[in-house]
Amino acid sequence: NLMFELSYDYIDKSVVFTKISLKKVLEVTFSNLGASVFEILFSDNCNNMENILMAPQKDTWLTDKTFAGSIVGPLAGRYEVGETGLEKNRPPIHFHGGSDGWDKVVWDQSITKNDDSVTVSFSHSTSDYKASVIYVVDRNYNLTMEILVSPTATTYLNPTNHMYFNLNGSAFLPVTNHLFQLDSDSIFHEKNGLIQSSDPVNVPEHFDFQILSNLSSLPTFHGINHTYKLNKDYSGILRHPTNGRQITFRTSLPSVVIYTFNVPQENFSLNNQLYPIYSGITFETQYPANNLELVRFGPTHPYHSKTTYSFSIIDEKNDIHSAEQN
Repeated sequence: NLMFELSYDYIDKSVVFTKISLKKVLEVTFSNLGASVFEILFSDNCNNMENILMAPQKDTWLTDKTFAGSIVGPLAGRYEVGETGLEKNRPPIHFHGGSDGWDKVVWDQSITKNDDSVTVSFSHSTSDYKASVIYVVDRNYNLTMEILVSPTATTYLNPTNHMYFNLNGSAFLPVTNHLFQLDSDSIFHEKNGLIQSSDPVNVPEHFDFQILSNLSSLPTFHGINHTYKLNKDYSGILRHPTNGRQITFRTSLPSVVIYTFNVPQENFSLNNQLYPIYSGITFETQYPANNLELVRFGPTHPYHSKTTYSFSIIDEKNDIHSAEQN
Protein backbone atom coordinates (compact mmCIF):
# COMPACT_ATOMS: atom_id res chain seq x y z
CA ASN A 1 0.00 0.00 0.00
CA LEU A 2 1.86 3.07 -1.27
CA MET A 3 -1.06 5.47 -1.10
CA PHE A 4 -0.94 6.24 2.64
CA GLU A 5 2.17 6.73 4.74
CA LEU A 6 2.02 6.69 8.53
CA SER A 7 4.52 8.05 11.04
CA TYR A 8 4.47 8.46 14.81
CA ASP A 9 5.95 10.96 17.23
CA TYR A 10 5.84 9.99 20.92
CA ILE A 11 6.11 12.96 23.28
CA ASP A 12 6.31 10.73 26.34
CA LYS A 13 4.97 7.30 27.13
CA SER A 14 1.37 8.50 26.88
CA VAL A 15 0.99 11.22 24.23
CA VAL A 16 1.44 10.30 20.57
CA PHE A 17 1.12 12.29 17.35
CA THR A 18 0.12 10.17 14.35
CA LYS A 19 0.72 11.58 10.87
CA ILE A 20 -1.15 10.23 7.84
CA SER A 21 0.25 11.37 4.49
CA LEU A 22 -1.63 11.03 1.23
CA LYS A 23 0.36 11.57 -1.99
CA LYS A 24 2.00 14.90 -1.12
CA VAL A 25 -1.46 16.47 -1.27
CA LEU A 26 -2.92 16.02 2.22
CA GLU A 27 -1.20 15.22 5.51
CA VAL A 28 -3.24 14.99 8.72
CA THR A 29 -1.64 14.75 12.17
CA PHE A 30 -3.78 13.42 15.02
CA SER A 31 -3.04 13.29 18.74
CA ASN A 32 -4.52 11.06 21.41
CA LEU A 33 -4.40 14.06 23.77
CA GLY A 34 -7.93 15.40 23.37
CA ALA A 35 -8.68 13.01 20.46
CA SER A 36 -7.37 15.89 18.38
CA VAL A 37 -6.55 16.94 14.86
CA PHE A 38 -3.32 18.82 15.52
CA GLU A 39 -2.20 19.79 12.02
CA ILE A 40 -3.38 19.53 8.40
CA LEU A 41 -0.93 20.14 5.59
CA PHE A 42 -2.72 20.66 2.29
CA SER A 43 -1.42 21.41 -1.19
CA ASP A 44 -2.45 24.47 -3.19
CA ASN A 45 -2.72 24.87 -6.98
CA CYS A 46 1.06 25.42 -7.18
CA ASN A 47 1.84 22.23 -5.19
CA ASN A 48 2.79 24.09 -1.99
CA MET A 49 2.11 21.94 1.07
CA GLU A 50 1.26 24.21 4.00
CA ASN A 51 -0.47 23.92 7.37
CA ILE A 52 -4.11 25.04 7.12
CA LEU A 53 -4.89 24.76 10.85
CA MET A 54 -4.19 27.63 13.23
CA ALA A 55 -3.00 26.34 16.59
CA PRO A 56 -0.36 26.99 19.24
CA GLN A 57 3.09 25.49 18.60
CA LYS A 58 3.42 21.86 19.68
CA ASP A 59 5.17 22.46 23.01
CA THR A 60 2.63 25.16 23.96
CA TRP A 61 -0.28 23.13 22.57
CA LEU A 62 0.56 20.21 24.84
CA THR A 63 0.10 22.32 27.97
CA ASP A 64 -2.25 25.10 26.85
CA LYS A 65 -4.05 24.38 23.59
CA THR A 66 -7.31 26.18 24.48
CA PHE A 67 -9.30 23.51 22.62
CA ALA A 68 -7.55 24.04 19.25
CA GLY A 69 -8.15 20.91 17.16
CA SER A 70 -9.50 18.97 20.12
CA ILE A 71 -12.77 17.27 20.89
CA VAL A 72 -14.64 19.57 23.23
CA GLY A 73 -16.90 17.56 25.49
CA PRO A 74 -18.85 15.99 26.98
CA LEU A 75 -20.76 19.28 26.74
CA ALA A 76 -19.49 21.97 24.33
CA GLY A 77 -20.75 25.51 24.71
CA ARG A 78 -22.11 27.57 27.57
CA TYR A 79 -24.89 26.29 29.84
CA GLU A 80 -26.92 27.63 32.73
CA VAL A 81 -26.68 24.57 34.97
CA GLY A 82 -29.62 24.99 37.38
CA GLU A 83 -29.92 21.96 39.65
CA THR A 84 -28.12 19.56 37.31
CA GLY A 85 -24.94 19.31 39.34
CA LEU A 86 -22.85 20.27 36.29
CA GLU A 87 -19.61 21.99 37.21
CA LYS A 88 -19.69 25.79 37.09
CA ASN A 89 -16.16 26.01 35.74
CA ARG A 90 -16.82 29.53 34.41
CA PRO A 91 -19.08 30.77 37.19
CA PRO A 92 -22.01 30.94 36.99
CA ILE A 93 -22.01 28.69 33.88
CA HIS A 94 -20.72 25.33 32.70
CA PHE A 95 -18.29 25.82 29.80
CA HIS A 96 -16.80 23.42 27.22
CA GLY A 97 -16.82 20.18 29.21
CA GLY A 98 -15.59 21.53 32.52
CA SER A 99 -12.14 21.57 34.11
CA ASP A 100 -11.57 17.89 33.24
CA GLY A 101 -13.15 17.98 29.78
CA TRP A 102 -12.37 15.62 26.90
CA ASP A 103 -9.75 17.98 25.44
CA LYS A 104 -7.56 17.20 28.48
CA VAL A 105 -7.98 13.41 28.35
CA VAL A 106 -5.34 11.09 26.89
CA TRP A 107 -7.56 8.75 24.84
CA ASP A 108 -6.81 5.16 23.88
CA GLN A 109 -5.85 4.99 20.21
CA SER A 110 -6.05 2.32 17.53
CA ILE A 111 -5.34 2.51 13.80
CA THR A 112 -6.73 0.52 10.88
CA LYS A 113 -5.21 0.91 7.44
CA ASN A 114 -6.56 -0.39 4.15
CA ASP A 115 -6.18 0.44 0.46
CA ASP A 116 -8.76 3.21 0.40
CA SER A 117 -8.53 4.79 3.86
CA VAL A 118 -6.89 5.00 7.26
CA THR A 119 -9.03 5.00 10.40
CA VAL A 120 -7.79 6.51 13.66
CA SER A 121 -10.07 5.51 16.56
CA PHE A 122 -9.97 7.08 19.99
CA SER A 123 -11.86 5.70 22.99
CA HIS A 124 -12.46 6.89 26.53
CA SER A 125 -14.69 5.41 29.24
CA THR A 126 -16.02 6.56 32.59
CA SER A 127 -18.63 5.08 34.90
CA ASP A 128 -21.24 7.16 33.02
CA TYR A 129 -20.42 6.42 29.39
CA LYS A 130 -18.18 4.85 26.78
CA ALA A 131 -17.09 7.36 24.12
CA SER A 132 -15.45 6.87 20.72
CA VAL A 133 -14.12 9.42 18.25
CA ILE A 134 -13.41 7.87 14.86
CA TYR A 135 -11.54 9.78 12.18
CA VAL A 136 -11.21 8.42 8.64
CA VAL A 137 -8.89 9.87 5.98
CA ASP A 138 -9.82 8.42 2.60
CA ARG A 139 -8.26 8.37 -0.87
CA ASN A 140 -10.71 11.03 -2.08
CA TYR A 141 -9.29 13.56 0.38
CA ASN A 142 -12.11 13.46 2.88
CA LEU A 143 -11.62 13.65 6.64
CA THR A 144 -14.66 12.13 8.33
CA MET A 145 -15.26 12.46 12.07
CA GLU A 146 -17.79 10.26 13.85
CA ILE A 147 -18.52 10.59 17.54
CA LEU A 148 -20.37 7.78 19.32
CA VAL A 149 -21.22 7.74 23.01
CA SER A 150 -23.02 4.92 24.83
CA PRO A 151 -24.19 6.20 28.23
CA THR A 152 -24.73 3.83 31.16
CA ALA A 153 -26.94 6.44 32.86
CA THR A 154 -28.70 9.64 31.83
CA THR A 155 -26.01 12.13 30.85
CA TYR A 156 -25.63 15.38 28.89
CA LEU A 157 -23.63 15.14 25.66
CA ASN A 158 -22.87 17.77 23.02
CA PRO A 159 -19.30 17.21 21.77
CA THR A 160 -17.68 19.08 18.89
CA ASN A 161 -14.27 19.66 17.32
CA HIS A 162 -12.61 23.05 17.66
CA MET A 163 -10.28 23.16 14.63
CA TYR A 164 -9.34 26.65 13.45
CA PHE A 165 -8.96 26.68 9.66
CA ASN A 166 -6.81 29.12 7.70
CA LEU A 167 -6.31 28.34 4.01
CA ASN A 168 -3.55 30.95 3.59
CA GLY A 169 -1.01 28.43 4.86
CA SER A 170 0.24 31.01 7.36
CA ALA A 171 -1.58 31.99 10.54
CA PHE A 172 -0.05 35.47 10.25
CA LEU A 173 -2.41 36.13 7.33
CA PRO A 174 -6.01 36.52 8.56
CA VAL A 175 -8.93 34.71 6.94
CA THR A 176 -10.48 38.02 5.89
CA ASN A 177 -9.40 37.16 2.31
CA HIS A 178 -11.37 33.87 2.34
CA LEU A 179 -14.72 33.12 0.73
CA PHE A 180 -17.31 31.48 2.96
CA GLN A 181 -20.71 29.94 2.41
CA LEU A 182 -23.04 28.49 5.04
CA ASP A 183 -26.34 26.74 4.46
CA SER A 184 -28.20 28.73 7.12
CA ASP A 185 -30.78 31.50 7.19
CA SER A 186 -31.24 31.63 10.96
CA ILE A 187 -29.13 32.23 14.02
CA PHE A 188 -29.68 31.76 17.76
CA HIS A 189 -30.02 34.93 19.81
CA GLU A 190 -27.24 35.08 22.37
CA LYS A 191 -26.66 37.39 25.32
CA ASN A 192 -23.50 37.28 27.44
CA GLY A 193 -22.48 34.22 25.42
CA LEU A 194 -25.63 32.29 26.35
CA ILE A 195 -28.30 31.22 23.88
CA GLN A 196 -31.51 32.88 25.11
CA SER A 197 -34.17 30.83 23.33
CA SER A 198 -34.42 27.53 21.52
CA ASP A 199 -36.10 29.37 18.63
CA PRO A 200 -33.63 30.82 16.14
CA VAL A 201 -34.17 34.24 14.55
CA ASN A 202 -33.65 35.32 10.94
CA VAL A 203 -29.96 35.82 10.30
CA PRO A 204 -28.99 39.53 10.28
CA GLU A 205 -27.77 40.69 6.87
CA HIS A 206 -24.11 41.01 7.83
CA PHE A 207 -24.07 37.47 9.28
CA ASP A 208 -25.76 35.98 6.19
CA PHE A 209 -23.48 33.71 4.17
CA GLN A 210 -26.05 31.74 2.19
CA ILE A 211 -24.19 32.66 -0.99
CA LEU A 212 -20.40 32.44 -1.21
CA SER A 213 -19.30 35.69 0.43
CA ASN A 214 -16.06 37.47 1.13
CA LEU A 215 -14.98 37.53 4.79
CA SER A 216 -13.35 40.95 4.31
CA SER A 217 -16.33 42.44 6.19
CA LEU A 218 -15.41 40.69 9.48
CA PRO A 219 -13.79 43.77 11.10
CA THR A 220 -16.91 45.90 10.48
CA PHE A 221 -18.90 43.78 12.97
CA HIS A 222 -15.97 42.51 15.09
CA GLY A 223 -16.06 38.95 13.73
CA ILE A 224 -18.43 36.02 14.02
CA ASN A 225 -19.08 34.15 17.27
CA HIS A 226 -22.54 32.73 16.69
CA THR A 227 -24.57 29.55 16.58
CA TYR A 228 -26.25 29.04 13.21
CA LYS A 229 -29.15 26.67 12.63
CA LEU A 230 -28.30 24.63 9.55
CA ASN A 231 -30.69 24.01 6.68
CA LYS A 232 -31.38 20.61 5.19
CA ASP A 233 -28.01 20.31 3.42
CA TYR A 234 -26.22 20.98 6.71
CA SER A 235 -23.20 22.24 4.83
CA GLY A 236 -20.68 25.00 4.33
CA ILE A 237 -17.76 25.97 2.10
CA LEU A 238 -14.49 27.71 2.90
CA ARG A 239 -12.42 28.74 -0.13
CA HIS A 240 -9.23 30.68 -0.75
CA PRO A 241 -9.73 33.08 -3.69
CA THR A 242 -6.39 32.46 -5.44
CA ASN A 243 -4.42 29.46 -4.12
CA GLY A 244 -7.24 27.03 -4.93
CA ARG A 245 -7.69 25.47 -1.50
CA GLN A 246 -11.28 24.64 -0.64
CA ILE A 247 -12.96 22.75 2.21
CA THR A 248 -16.58 21.63 2.09
CA PHE A 249 -18.24 20.69 5.38
CA ARG A 250 -21.20 18.36 5.84
CA THR A 251 -22.71 17.24 9.12
CA SER A 252 -25.55 15.21 10.62
CA LEU A 253 -25.89 17.82 13.38
CA PRO A 254 -28.50 20.60 13.39
CA SER A 255 -26.30 23.61 14.12
CA VAL A 256 -22.79 24.98 13.93
CA VAL A 257 -20.82 27.54 15.93
CA ILE A 258 -18.77 29.79 13.68
CA TYR A 259 -15.99 31.63 15.50
CA THR A 260 -13.41 33.79 13.73
CA PHE A 261 -10.72 34.17 16.44
CA ASN A 262 -11.91 37.65 17.35
CA VAL A 263 -9.37 38.22 20.14
CA PRO A 264 -5.62 37.44 19.89
CA GLN A 265 -4.49 34.90 22.50
CA GLU A 266 -1.07 34.75 24.10
CA ASN A 267 -0.42 31.07 23.36
CA PHE A 268 -1.36 31.38 19.66
CA SER A 269 1.98 32.68 18.46
CA LEU A 270 5.23 31.87 16.68
CA ASN A 271 8.64 33.24 17.69
CA ASN A 272 6.95 35.50 20.26
CA GLN A 273 4.75 37.05 17.58
CA LEU A 274 1.01 36.77 18.23
CA TYR A 275 -1.20 35.50 15.44
CA PRO A 276 -3.48 38.38 14.46
CA ILE A 277 -7.18 38.79 15.02
CA TYR A 278 -9.26 36.72 12.52
CA SER A 279 -6.40 34.28 11.86
CA GLY A 280 -8.68 31.23 12.03
CA ILE A 281 -12.29 30.19 11.56
CA THR A 282 -14.01 27.29 13.35
CA PHE A 283 -16.85 25.16 12.10
CA GLU A 284 -18.03 23.58 15.37
CA THR A 285 -20.87 21.23 14.46
CA GLN A 286 -23.12 20.55 17.45
CA TYR A 287 -26.56 20.92 18.98
CA PRO A 288 -27.36 24.52 19.99
CA ALA A 289 -26.02 25.02 23.52
CA ASN A 290 -27.86 26.05 26.69
CA ASN A 291 -30.70 23.61 25.99
CA LEU A 292 -30.05 20.66 28.29
CA GLU A 293 -33.26 18.84 27.31
CA LEU A 294 -31.96 18.63 23.75
CA VAL A 295 -28.68 16.97 24.75
CA ARG A 296 -29.92 14.48 27.34
CA PHE A 297 -28.83 10.98 26.36
CA GLY A 298 -29.07 7.61 28.07
CA PRO A 299 -28.76 3.82 27.71
CA THR A 300 -31.69 3.64 25.27
CA HIS A 301 -30.78 6.93 23.55
CA PRO A 302 -27.06 6.87 22.64
CA TYR A 303 -25.24 9.79 20.98
CA HIS A 304 -24.03 9.64 17.39
CA SER A 305 -22.87 12.37 15.00
CA LYS A 306 -20.92 12.54 11.76
CA THR A 307 -19.13 15.50 10.17
CA THR A 308 -17.13 15.29 6.94
CA TYR A 309 -14.52 17.77 5.74
CA SER A 310 -13.82 17.39 1.99
CA PHE A 311 -10.61 18.93 0.62
CA SER A 312 -10.34 20.04 -2.99
CA ILE A 313 -8.15 22.26 -5.15
CA ILE A 314 -9.46 24.75 -7.69
CA ASP A 315 -7.11 25.58 -10.57
CA GLU A 316 -6.59 29.04 -12.07
CA LYS A 317 -9.47 28.55 -14.51
CA ASN A 318 -11.76 28.08 -11.49
CA ASP A 319 -12.51 24.49 -12.41
CA ILE A 320 -13.35 22.66 -9.22
CA HIS A 321 -11.81 19.23 -9.10
CA SER A 322 -10.78 16.94 -6.32
CA ALA A 323 -7.21 17.05 -5.11
CA GLU A 324 -6.87 13.65 -6.81
CA GLN A 325 -6.31 15.26 -10.20
CA ASN A 326 -3.77 17.75 -8.98
